[in-house]
Amino acid sequence: MSTTSTSDPAGTPGSDVELTADRPVVHRGLGLGWPVFAALQEPALRQREDRPVEVEDAEGRTVTARLSEVLDELSAPDPRGLYLRHQLVSEFDPGLWALVPRGVRRHNWLSALPEDVRPDWAWVMIGAAGTRSPMHVDVAASAAWNLLCAGRKRWAFHPRRRAEEWHLLPAGCAGDDRGAEPVELVQEPGDVVVTPSGWAHEVVNLTGTVSITANFVNGGNLDFALRYFDLVGDEASRDLLTAVGASFGHR
Repeated sequence: MSTTSTSDPAGTPGSDVELTADRPVVHRGLGLGWPVFAALQEPALRQREDRPVEVEDAEGRTVTARLSEVLDELSAPDPRGLYLRHQLVSEFDPGLWALVPRGVRRHNWLSALPEDVRPDWAWVMIGAAGTRSPMHVDVAASAAWNLLCAGRKRWAFHPRRRAEEWHLLPAGCAGDDRGAEPVELVQEPGDVVVTPSGWAHEVVNLTGTVSITANFVNGGNLDFALRYFDLVGDEASRDLLTAVGASFGHR
């Protein structure tokens, strides 16, 4: 089994980017120079131990498959529809996270929390053509970035008010997003897509794909997250985020 380097790619080309946005945005080619992009190419993945992984099948059921079976789906003419969609980076290979540029990782204020309470919000995703993530809003009012390492994805985004209408957000959470309209885009290898907090979205893999994604909270979406936790009555999460924000000078 090969292992990834744990060197910290500070100063990596494309690492200096603002990851907070009021609207969905795609940064074309931003991640082509990220070390994690190279580490998640299919030849590198095939050098890993061929271990069992938990995947979704075409019916959305959780099944066990070998990693090699999932990789075979990337170019299969008639794929079975396997999707490695909930694979934590920390369980797949913790060294991969160090290959994400420090300038990107620093955008998540929650990384300052002690390890025992820090959310584990980074995933590797490998899926066949036609697999998808159904319409949803990201976990706990967070935003997210997604680096596509291989293949093509189609994204469809809907504003917070629509998410609230669909009961994906609690009533009163959307705030004033008048003027925000749905967004559709196609993501290519090396592109980084940023999903704002509270935007409903679904994603379809147009071809076999490999990607890495992480959720984050920082000054750009902290107020939205606080409003969300107020509305759902989660005082512990609200107090924790308030303390995190204060440590970064957020008032």
